[in-house]
Amino acid sequence: MFTAFKTRFNLQRFFVGDGKQKAPYLLTRRRVYILPTKQGLAFALLLFIMLLGSINYSNSLGYFLTFLLASLSVVTIFHTYNNLLKLSIGPAICKPVFVDQDASFIVQINNVNRHPRFSIQTFTPQKLTTIVDLNENSLSTLTIKHIFKQRGLIPLPRFYIESRFPFGLFRAWAIAELDQTQLVYPRPSLHSSLPMKSAGLSEGKKQLELGTDDFKGLRSYAEGDPLQHIHWKSFARHHTLQTKEFSSTTSDELWLNWSETTVSGTELKLSQLTRWVLLAYEANLSYGLRLPDSVIQPNIGKPHLENCLKQLALYGAN
Repeated sequence: MFTAFKTRFNLQRFFVGDGKQKAPYLLTRRRVYILPTKQGLAFALLLFIMLLGSINYSNSLGYFLTFLLASLSVVTIFHTYNNLLKLSIGPAICKPVFVDQDASFIVQINNVNRHPRFSIQTFTPQKLTTIVDLNENSLSTLTIKHIFKQRGLIPLPRFYIESRFPFGLFRAWAIAELDQTQLVYPRPSLHSSLPMKSAGLSEGKKQLELGTDDFKGLRSYAEGDPLQHIHWKSFARHHTLQTKEFSSTTSDELWLNWSETTVSGTELKLSQLTRWVLLAYEANLSYGLRLPDSVIQPNIGKPHLENCLKQLALYGAN
């Protein structure tokens, strides 16, 4: 009997919720809490003063106004509570981010009832808030702001959903912690250029670098190309943007090696390798990554970039 009572009444749930839950997370009566706000407490004090005045002066109109306002505040409790009840939360849409980057993940919120919900607010302990209104039988999203402080597959933070609708006298809230993870890449080092030499399978070849010596030809403009490389004469003639390509005495492979980093410490080495990977991708180089526990063969393109960054993020996780 005591065990059953302890299961039903768990004070810890009041502060941290039910722990990690699979999405969708339904806000049942056991998961929604309500308490008066500061404005609600001030309003209750005002009603008490009005009641004392009515008793002291035997004022029937004072009694009427006091009990009318009190009954309205009681009705407000149900409106505030029901504004969260039966909402379905999750799953979350998470895109990879870097350590200490201002990041956000998008959480789906589904109103399956036949009445709309108003001023639904959500925030993490960092107190970054978004507000959304929901029509009846509608699906919307909430953007949760968060800054991740470590790399790897990090569990999504606990976040709060609350409502003070309609008058702000009461605050109803629920605590959600979805059983999902966020991929967080290492923080790129601030100042780091590509290594001058490459080792490993391409030993003996010349190092890749941005070609700026000999004019090679023209190609179609791609977003992110330097403005100084745009062929403006071609644009004046044909009204199409083209970019000048240059070649230098380089090879077609670049190896980014753990052993060639110029810093000490695991996190600093990962930070420098992350910067090298980003620089190689921006320069459109074919590059490979060599870590103590894995090797990624040279390639180009965004999928290759994401694969390298993922390996750096998960290094040492096993």
